[in-house]
Amino acid sequence: MKPYRLGILAEYFAILIYKLKFYSIICHRKKNFVGEIDIIACRGKQLVFIEVKARNNNIVENIVPKCQQNRIRRSAELFLSHNDKYNGWDVRFDLVFIQPYKLPVIIKNAW
Repeated sequence: MKPYRLGILAEYFAILIYKLKFYSIICHRKKNFVGEIDIIACRGKQLVFIEVKARNNNIVENIVPKCQQNRIRRSAELFLSHNDKYNGWDVRFDLVFIQPYKLPVIIKNAW
């Protein structure tokens, strides 16, 4: 499967997982001039920014480099500045690592 298609499929699979955990999905593939956030979800008063990584191999080291973490963080700050209703909510950054034919790995508070 081509990497782009694998990534899109992995994002929809991650959405399904979070919905089964009773999260509400706010946005999928939210883009702005700073960068892109794969999934934005919430449950209660907690807002979760989710980065999804799909790989065919087992290499997990440095899967989200520091520069990409900063770009996602800045995108999240921009999202929060334009959506006042989320002021005062707890914010968390999760990483979902998906490989074909294996269970997904969800790392809460990844950075």
